[in-house]
Amino acid sequence: MNGAAGSEAAGPQRGRLLRRAFAMIEGGGIGRFLSVMAPTAVALGVQFIAFAVTARGLGVTAFGEYAAILGLAAIGVELVGLGGADLLVRAVSRDASRFAPFFGNMLLLIALTLVPVVLLGLYVAVFPAHSSLPPMLILMALAAEITIGRISASVELAMVAHSQPFRASCVRMTTAMARLALALAYFWFASSLAGWVEMVLVQSLVLAGLYLLVVTRLYGRPVMRLQTAELTSGVAFGVNQTARAMQGNIDRVILARFTDPAVLGAYAAGARMLLIGLFPLQVVTRILYPQFFRHGENGIAATRKFALKSLPAMLGTGILASVAVAGVGYFVPAVLGRDFIAARESAMLLGLSLPLIALQYLAADTLTGAGLQHIRAVIYGAAAVGFGLLLALGARVGGVNGLIAAYLVAHALLAGTLWVVAFTVKDTVRVEP
Repeated sequence: MNGAAGSEAAGPQRGRLLRRAFAMIEGGGIGRFLSVMAPTAVALGVQFIAFAVTARGLGVTAFGEYAAILGLAAIGVELVGLGGADLLVRAVSRDASRFAPFFGNMLLLIALTLVPVVLLGLYVAVFPAHSSLPPMLILMALAAEITIGRISASVELAMVAHSQPFRASCVRMTTAMARLALALAYFWFASSLAGWVEMVLVQSLVLAGLYLLVVTRLYGRPVMRLQTAELTSGVAFGVNQTARAMQGNIDRVILARFTDPAVLGAYAAGARMLLIGLFPLQVVTRILYPQFFRHGENGIAATRKFALKSLPAMLGTGILASVAVAGVGYFVPAVLGRDFIAARESAMLLGLSLPLIALQYLAADTLTGAGLQHIRAVIYGAAAVGFGLLLALGARVGGVNGLIAAYLVAHALLAGTLWVVAFTVKDTVRVEP
């Protein structure tokens, strides 16, 4: 009798202990950084294994054709939704009760823009990029990658808005593990790019549905109504994110026009190593991003002060990330095969951009947190055009090495521009509510 009573009492006590432990995991400072980095690091490792299995399974030529489509999809992910997820973060980080209407707004914007963006990507792949893949295969690949990319990123941001980056990192880890399981199963029996794209499409649709169900269960049902007064701010957010995505992915689309698929495949494998360096930067940014909005309620002077306080950690993370990319990049040919030997040099050189990207993230969020995302949007919009022109010129003149040189120059120019603007724009600009 006493034993049964003790067991009953122990149940709620264990529940309280678990909740307390989870709260400690999602606490601040170093503990918070490590709690977010741990699942994200696992996700990155799983993504790398899935990438290696896919690259080896397809071969360098087919992987090169596929890589150009993946580059387009990564850009399309940010075009879809018109910044609705960022609007949700801004609103909920200031007032959690606003989740339902902004969640509904985000879902409606995704529904309205997904098909047009996929069709736009198909046009770019077939005509400017001159892809040799069948249009239907390109369409399915774009639909798969853009759908899961946009939904998973939006769900992660919903969790970040509630100051729960650990849960957001778990979503990323789940996506990576599901893709790895699919790759291991598929490439054990087959090596066709067409069959792989079909399997990815099915998995993406299933996962996207599950993620939306999870976020609804955690935070409540959406109120399906467009926040028309916020559309301008949302577009500004969308331009920022799209331009950032272009910086990291337009290189493969451009190379698809100027080089053969085998060369592109080796370069894309090297460029993939940048994810190893980008993930700690994204973890730090994910933790800081809502805090910029809270500081921004007091104007850009407050976000400047917070940016300077965060600068040593962010820049140090960028430098260490660059070293990590160079180290891992050296072993790419051993993992993927001798056909990917050129990936080693590409990874090492591209890794030099990471400290510059760290500076960009911090200065850009300084503007956004203070309600000046329209200024950030103008800068990133111009940078997107500049990146494309510089990379195209570099690829045309110097091939892969010319493109990499142009890539580094473009990142340096953008970082400098963002910091100059963030610290010279007048502090009398009205802060957005």
